[in-house]
Amino acid sequence: MKKIKGILLSAGESRRMGFPKALLELGGKTVIEILAEEYLNSDLSGLTVVLGAYAEQIEKVLREKFPNVNITVNTEYEKEMFSSIQKGLSSVKKCDGVLIGLVDHPFIERGIIDKIIEKFNGNNIVIPVHSKRKGHPVLLPYFLKEEILSRDPLKYSLRDIMREHRNIIDYVEVNTDKILFDMDTKEIYERAKELWKK
Repeated sequence: MKKIKGILLSAGESRRMGFPKALLELGGKTVIEILAEEYLNSDLSGLTVVLGAYAEQIEKVLREKFPNVNITVNTEYEKEMFSSIQKGLSSVKKCDGVLIGLVDHPFIERGIIDKIIEKFNGNNIVIPVHSKRKGHPVLLPYFLKEEILSRDPLKYSLRDIMREHRNIIDYVEVNTDKILFDMDTKEIYERAKELWKK
């Protein structure tokens, strides 16, 4: 049985939205609740949520519904997303792989996560694709942890790491464009609400 830990990044501050994406609502639930539920009901063996801006408000929501979720706070969240990935990884103990997801992608379902895990063999990076477009979340082998932690978050990104290890990347085709939906503006949030109704 593969032991895969999940990291859900909610550490960025939405300057374009002026409000934490994690606490936006879809169908009466906050995005962080929706995603935590899907991640926890998937084949992952644990979940760490990385918080940054609005950490207290988001943690309160999480603790009420998911008391067993591991929460870590990146106080340097303004240093780019890579620093939040490092913060999450530093709290993950020995496992086979780590799935990294973003709160910006509110439509990620457990079925998508399980399909990514199914493709994982312990030594590969797994990226979901739809219509030849790469999406999220991505799954990394645990042996990349120390390498990622050693990098300067102001000079590197996860994309750099994957580029350096492109020889071990495997793509898994998913039959939904939900892996591409990035809720980054108020306009896209309005679209998300309409999609959620359907």
